[in-house]
Amino acid sequence: MKVKMDAPSVLAVAATLFKTGILDAGRTEAKRYFRELEAGRELILSDMAMPDKSKLRIKLQLLPQEFRGKLNFSAFKEHLLFLTAELAKVVKAQSEPIVMSDDSGAQLLFNIPALTYIDGVLNALVLGADLRRSGELVLQLMFIDPDQYRTAEIQTANG
Repeated sequence: MKVKMDAPSVLAVAATLFKTGILDAGRTEAKRYFRELEAGRELILSDMAMPDKSKLRIKLQLLPQEFRGKLNFSAFKEHLLFLTAELAKVVKAQSEPIVMSDDSGAQLLFNIPALTYIDGVLNALVLGADLRRSGELVLQLMFIDPDQYRTAEIQTANG
């Protein structure tokens, strides 16, 4: 079964599962989730019933390659908290998010960054979604180069 979900639906699912599945989990459980993600393993977040009676397995993946500094549980949780808040704002406003995708529309990247300064270091976390696997939605937490969000600041400062 090829997964078909529109961008607002993916955002709503992600925001809900991040809050209920990770952020509201107990500290011990949330740290275990982080260790799984940090080790490169996918975390199963939920199995969701679809309108056609099929099941959609929702997984989470962490892509920390662009993270600057030391990624630990506290930093991860803070970034996820900010990202979840940003996603929830877009969902609540019912606005169409800026989404980049591959030609098939099966890989999505939402341009909704969670920009966070920790110990004077800027990082940017965004949400990706991979819909290429049969019966699965893989949500991807991606750290990306935060400098691309400084361009406007530099241009404004230079007049």
